[in-house]
Amino acid sequence: LHYWATLPRSMYTLFMTITGGISWEEASQPLSDISQLWVVVFIAYVCIAQMAFLNVMTGVFCQNAIESAAHDQDLVTQSILAERQMYVSQIQQIFDEIDVDHSGAITIREFRDHLKDERMTAYFDSLGLDTSDVWTLFKLLDIDK
Repeated sequence: LHYWATLPRSMYTLFMTITGGISWEEASQPLSDISQLWVVVFIAYVCIAQMAFLNVMTGVFCQNAIESAAHDQDLVTQSILAERQMYVSQIQQIFDEIDVDHSGAITIREFRDHLKDERMTAYFDSLGLDTSDVWTLFKLLDIDK
């Protein structure tokens, strides 16, 4: 009856059993001397307390994971938008170079002449655009159609 002599001592015993301070068998032995019902109540307490602890820990972990994923989603979105702006800026710069007569429009001749530039070909390749068919590429990029 050492573990269950007083209310504070009993509370301490319950705490020790769910935190690993003493074994369940050691704490339940004095209870079995009184009644098997108290052993069942003790085991139910330990199971409920541990399940509650596991649920709280799982909830905290899941909440952190959800918040982290949402934050990562925001970062991915910002990265894509920044990358898109970079591509637009680069294409505008390239098209400004192509427009040699500064008319604000690119002719098929200007476009074809600049496709001979290795840097331009490499850039279109990086975008996944095939420069071998100049006319098709020009029509693809033409907004006036």
